[in-house]
Amino acid sequence: MDRAATIINVDDNEHVRYVRARILSRAGFIVHDAATGSEGLKLIAEQKPDLVLLDVNLPDLSGLDVCRRIKSSPNGVAVIVIQISAVAVAAPHATAGLDSGADAYLIEPIDPDVLVATVRAMLRLRQAESDLSAANERLQALNAELQRSNEDLAQFAFAASHDLHEPLRTVASFAALLGKTAQAKLTDTELQYLAFISEGSRRMQALIDGLLTYSQVGQKPKSTQLVDLNAVLPWALENLRERISESGAEISSEPLPSVTGDETQFVHVFQNLIGNAIKYSRPGVKPTIRLNATQKSDHWMIAVRDNGIGIPSEYTQSIFGVFKRLHGNEIPGTGIGLAVCRRVVEAHGGEIWVESTPGEGSSFFFTLPMNSGEREMDRLTA
Repeated sequence: MDRAATIINVDDNEHVRYVRARILSRAGFIVHDAATGSEGLKLIAEQKPDLVLLDVNLPDLSGLDVCRRIKSSPNGVAVIVIQISAVAVAAPHATAGLDSGADAYLIEPIDPDVLVATVRAMLRLRQAESDLSAANERLQALNAELQRSNEDLAQFAFAASHDLHEPLRTVASFAALLGKTAQAKLTDTELQYLAFISEGSRRMQALIDGLLTYSQVGQKPKSTQLVDLNAVLPWALENLRERISESGAEISSEPLPSVTGDETQFVHVFQNLIGNAIKYSRPGVKPTIRLNATQKSDHWMIAVRDNGIGIPSEYTQSIFGVFKRLHGNEIPGTGIGLAVCRRVVEAHGGEIWVESTPGEGSSFFFTLPMNSGEREMDRLTA
């Protein structure tokens, strides 16, 4: 601490009290003396010290009782109390002293260097506790602010997507109507312009929908029930049924675990990973996608492997960012799918990464914590 620490030195032996005060004053501390427990309590209330040196045997009050009174007061909880005795030296005495709330128990005679070093050590420990408490308070405040910001962002994304949908539908609808009613009157170039408008509207619609999904899954899961991923997978495959049928993709899965979390958000993960495996398949090669889960200490590692075009190593980190696409407009997409996967997995306490060999395929891995029942079973059977 920057300022000199204040110490109340309570002892009925005048000589001992004087010597102890001299030692501590020379060490840079501000010392106030008291000869009785009552005087000590009065000084503590007035001076609000950092530390109290308290003799166990006092003429009016027991040192144990004085310690209890200090620690029971709102302002005394943070005060360090070191009890000292020259007669109560057995282990039960020390135990009683510590049980009364004392932070340390010393036995006379005390070497001056040991006394100063003990006082400094206790003060450092209390300062570290204070710093940690202050840091925790700041962290809680920052977390609360971040939570508010996330909620504001989610509300903004929802409102923005709703407000953007309507004019976008208007543009798309009138472009389609114009193409239908005036097609015979338009030149090939004008028809091409009209196609550009329709395609731009479609892509904008996909981007808006993707951003809305991204903002929603970025929040803490609303549901934390036990979810069987074996039941989640068919849901995702049903959403991809048309793409699976068109591509002829072969998808297989080994048994998957049950984990705690939001069922709908897990659907997003499987749907995006499997959908990407189909989208980025090699020309002329039937997409083959394999899923399996492996237990790793206190979590599950789930793998989604494909035989697609693969990903160059320099992009294996950046592809999880929003709007990160490696192939421009050559392959349809918004560049939001993998960002959604990352947000879902991280919101559930896991991690996600990819290992890939260009021209041979990619393996996406993500972890999810084991549910408490599985952890307890593993502990009992270990």
